[in-house]
Amino acid sequence: MNNFARHDLLRALSPRGWWQLRPVDRALASAFRAMTGANIVLIAVVIAGHTELAPAAAFGGMTAVHARFEPYPVRARVLAVIGAGLTLAVGLGGAVSAAGWGPLPVAILVAVVAAVAKLLTDGIRSGPPGGLMFVFAVGTTSAFPVSWPGVGAQVAVAAASAVVAWTVALSGWPFFDHDRTRTTSWRAGLRAAVHRTAHEWPRAVKVFAAVLAAGLIAHAVGLGHPYWATVAAAAVLQATHLQHTMHRFIQRVSGTVVGVLVAAVLLALDLPQPAKLALIVVALLGAELTVIRNYAIAMVFVTPLVLLLGSLSAPVDTVAVTADRLVATVLGAVIGVAVALIRPGRGYQLA
Repeated sequence: MNNFARHDLLRALSPRGWWQLRPVDRALASAFRAMTGANIVLIAVVIAGHTELAPAAAFGGMTAVHARFEPYPVRARVLAVIGAGLTLAVGLGGAVSAAGWGPLPVAILVAVVAAVAKLLTDGIRSGPPGGLMFVFAVGTTSAFPVSWPGVGAQVAVAAASAVVAWTVALSGWPFFDHDRTRTTSWRAGLRAAVHRTAHEWPRAVKVFAAVLAAGLIAHAVGLGHPYWATVAAAAVLQATHLQHTMHRFIQRVSGTVVGVLVAAVLLALDLPQPAKLALIVVALLGAELTVIRNYAIAMVFVTPLVLLLGSLSAPVDTVAVTADRLVATVLGAVIGVAVALIRPGRGYQLA
């Protein structure tokens, strides 16, 4: 590496600017749509006493957080693909759990899903959170024991939640003009993404490698929630070039540190389920309002949301689960950055 290349690399790895707030328009309306669409089925299944289905409902509902600012015709198509993909991810995770797969095949499956999701979401330009929720969905559902009939219930709930989220996300369509200039651009992007010379492929391969390594290492060291490490690795690599990857690393870790402290307080209060549900709804709203502006702030909301959601079905050890979350996040994020540095590409643009 010559001096110019070394200088470019050091500049790309600089943490400078990670704290900046990005301007964003229409954030409030988008956040309320996401909050509503993502939580309707989740609240319903918890009230009905089926807390074991809460993760499936939550992941199906995450359809609503994609394609926030796209014109409605584009949003309808993109969210249909996202909703179907998230439902499939829930089904895959549940199926491998019911089949009793071991850590290695599960880690490979999660890595494959992460790579395909990266390729797909980059191709259709779904925007944040990219392919991240697919990784979270398959990793989480694969980690909890379930019977084959239970897998069917998970898929049904995830699909219902995705449909509700899709409907809510499009609820403003009759009242606004439609920009049809991009109604076919997602098809062109998808065709370009699967072309064998496309620049999306190296990114997908790196996501696969990072997620696989994170899953295997997290399991080897005995983390209680190894899929959190895979999610962190995938999250860091959703960025499109190295400097953004570095910023995402710092933001995810720093936001998680603060979020873990908030979650520890909330979990220690041993709140009743209605209060937990209310906090989950508020946390998602906060995350949606801030995720475009600064990812670190969003993680302050996301971390308690995830930990509260996990506590709906069974009591948790506050110290153990918060420590696990922090360690898994740091591990996965470090692996993500390390993989990003492998052949970063000309100009260090590829994450």
